[in-house]
Amino acid sequence: MAEPSRTTQLFAAVIAVAVGALVGVMIYRYPEGLHAPAWVGYMAASSFVFAGFCLFAAAADVPWLQRWLGLAVALSLLSVSAWVAFGPGERECSFSLSFMSGFASEAMCRGGFATGAILVGLLVVLAVRHAATRDR
Repeated sequence: MAEPSRTTQLFAAVIAVAVGALVGVMIYRYPEGLHAPAWVGYMAASSFVFAGFCLFAAAADVPWLQRWLGLAVALSLLSVSAWVAFGPGERECSFSLSFMSGFASEAMCRGGFATGAILVGLLVVLAVRHAATRDR
């Protein structure tokens, strides 16, 4: 599969940063719409912004910056999933598969996000190791 063109990367980067910024503004303007602390929403929004900057770094052919920004994306996602899995308060989750949907128990909800947090945590460890060894 061919790599996307520089123009495509730049277009996607602008869209990702704009989406993240828009979500951040919406969180700031309408915090009552969240079912989580604002910082959790801001971390989710920042993952889009970091992904956009990562695309900018790719278009500019700066691989070391792309690696570290990719790590920032993973850390943003890790913080959100870890809060859902291990944070205080009750959790309400729903699920949807092609053949059924419904509400999940709190244990199922936290368990699913804990599994995701552990996997993303492992990804972060590998990404740090990769980025640190490549920057030498």
